[in-house]
Amino acid sequence: MGVLLALVIVGFVAWWIRYNQLYSSGAVKAPFFSFGSGQSRVRKVRVAHRPAPDGARRSPSVSQAQQREIGQAVSQITKYTHNYDVSVRLLHSTRQANMSRSLDWCAEKVIADILRDRR
Repeated sequence: MGVLLALVIVGFVAWWIRYNQLYSSGAVKAPFFSFGSGQSRVRKVRVAHRPAPDGARRSPSVSQAQQREIGQAVSQITKYTHNYDVSVRLLHSTRQANMSRSLDWCAEKVIADILRDRR
């Protein structure tokens, strides 16, 4: 019985040391137990950047003027949807389906579709 208890304690200590190593490296968000000040601080976990594989498509960079134009279109749509995320999704899907059309046309189409669906 004493040997079993000693094995459990040794196993727990080994697990605790490994968990603290993972916490120190940022792989775990919160410490399991700390001898520190008594307050556990949640640390931000840093995710390592993975480069894109060769041949992967990268989205073209968008200028500030284009970002402003997209933001204005989304805000126009948000007046009707009352939800920013939904507006972005609707505009994005319409742009993907009609790539030859302008951003203004896509925004007007989204608004027209919303108004048509409300009837």
